Amino acid sequence: MFTLQKQTAKLTNVNPRSELHGEEKHLAADLNFEIAVSNDVLSEFSPTLKSSLYRKLSNGEGDLLPEEPGTLSKLKYPELCPVKWNSQLNGYEMVIHYGVTKTQDIKLIDCTVDKFRFDCQDGGTVIVQFRIVAHPEPTELGRLCEMIQQEVEMTLIEP
Repeated sequence: MFTLQKQTAKLTNVNPRSELHGEEKHLAADLNFEIAVSNDVLSEFSPTLKSSLYRKLSNGEGDLLPEEPGTLSKLKYPELCPVKWNSQLNGYEMVIHYGVTKTQDIKLIDCTVDKFRFDCQDGGTVIVQFRIVAHPEPTELGRLCEMIQQEVEMTLIEP
């Protein structure tokens, strides 16, 4: 399962909206994030995804320092556009670590994480884009909107 622990992420967009729950309207928001992480993250989605997209360096490729055994860091298909991953993960808790004390953190529960996109790069880095559907309080939404296009430190906890 996909999780993050105090990961630096860029909050690329916040889309506030209203959801109908029966006859009542509830505040909702789509939060779009982008993170740069090791290609090991691909194994959290499928055990074979990393080996489908990456291979070991051949002799003469890469840096002067040898790779550790089992490392897959060379793209198999560099021409491949970013890969969309159709997965919806429900019941997550998201924390934006904000301010000096934990009391200022933005904690959102019962979130849905979806719309994954993997931009795989040579060297073993993957730019992961994803959306979190959340139900913030109005004051939290205002703080989130202030963070658009900024790096934040976030934790994403599986149910």
